[in-house]
Amino acid sequence: MNKILLIEDSPMFSRALSSGITQELTTKVDCAYTLSEASALLAANHEYFVILADLTLPDATESDILDEVLQWHIPVIAMATGFSEEKRDDLLDRGVLDYVIKGTKTSFHYVINLLHRLFLNRFISVLVVEDTFNSMPFVTRQLRHWQLIVHEAATGADALAILGKHPEIKLVLTDYHTQGMNGTDLIKSLREKRSKEDLAIIGISAINEKSLAARFIKYGANDFLTKPFAPEELLCRVNQNLEQLELLTKLREMTYRDYLTQLFNRRYLFEKVEKQFHAAKSAGQQVTLCVMDIDHFKRINDAYGSHSGDTILRTIAALFAKHFPDFITFRLGGEEFGLIAFNTSFELTLNRIEQFRTSLKNTPMDLGHPVYVTASFGITDELTDKLDDMVQAADRLLYLAKQQGRDQVCSNTDTD
Repeated sequence: MNKILLIEDSPMFSRALSSGITQELTTKVDCAYTLSEASALLAANHEYFVILADLTLPDATESDILDEVLQWHIPVIAMATGFSEEKRDDLLDRGVLDYVIKGTKTSFHYVINLLHRLFLNRFISVLVVEDTFNSMPFVTRQLRHWQLIVHEAATGADALAILGKHPEIKLVLTDYHTQGMNGTDLIKSLREKRSKEDLAIIGISAINEKSLAARFIKYGANDFLTKPFAPEELLCRVNQNLEQLELLTKLREMTYRDYLTQLFNRRYLFEKVEKQFHAAKSAGQQVTLCVMDIDHFKRINDAYGSHSGDTILRTIAALFAKHFPDFITFRLGGEEFGLIAFNTSFELTLNRIEQFRTSLKNTPMDLGHPVYVTASFGITDELTDKLDDMVQAADRLLYLAKQQGRDQVCSNTDTD
């Protein structure tokens, strides 16, 4: 279902576009140079994700091309050599997803970005809120056409209930007139639960009132649309808001990841995991925390250089994360790493850490020649008031392991 059908009579343009799609989206592209070739491919495999169709082919008219590709009910992006309002209206009325004017570098990138957006949309849920669906089927139809998962609500109360049941919803489009509460009141209620960084809201109204857009924005909407609006405007506003959310998610992810190892960092531990820690304590769940420190890491840096030291840190971090995929793994700083396990047996976690310690000492680090390293570990399941106190308790056990000869695991049960 991820394959794309590209119908283009220019071999050079076809190769360039298919190569760009494959490189950017890592998906397979089937190429057809005539409508007859495209028809044969569709008959043999009509489960394409999207069709890119040139409207100028040697064996068919524009109308014949559209008739053939649209009958398969697969999203179609039309590629035309010229533009007119009449052609644009005809393409959209016939159900084409979007159209692209060929011949520019911008159009090439537009197609790639549009395909990328469509791939992502399949996993994104949105909510449309309108008291009567007489004017909104156009919106819901377009959103589904763009592969989004669409929920619908007729009242503000319904919208809040759906958001509560489906927290994965990332975008709300709400009309000003909704039963029980108007659009701005709904937005205020939504913002009490979800921030702009987590949920995008687009206000919609046909009222020609200058202050309405400002009120929507001031009450917490990300954007505003005045009916009637063109499909392209709706598409651009929806795409822009989803892309902003995705960018914010990436930025947050960057702030919570250690640059060198890509493990979570201290900030993530004390901003995010701290909340899980207190929730687990309240629920009476087992919490186990372990810290690990590479033995004699300074000697490695001195002997092989900091670049080789970075290589070892990255390698050990990758091994650490791979060995404990069900735990939260993080880098505390320098050569010190850690993990936290929720609702997992302490004995099981202790055994797995011991297995990792043994595996690590027998794993060669590739620095042009094999280098072997060991690590010391401190592990505790004694709950404290704060997560930082538990980290410090594990740290004390770690340094006990160092004092006792390194390359070993010390737990709070050892000191009882």
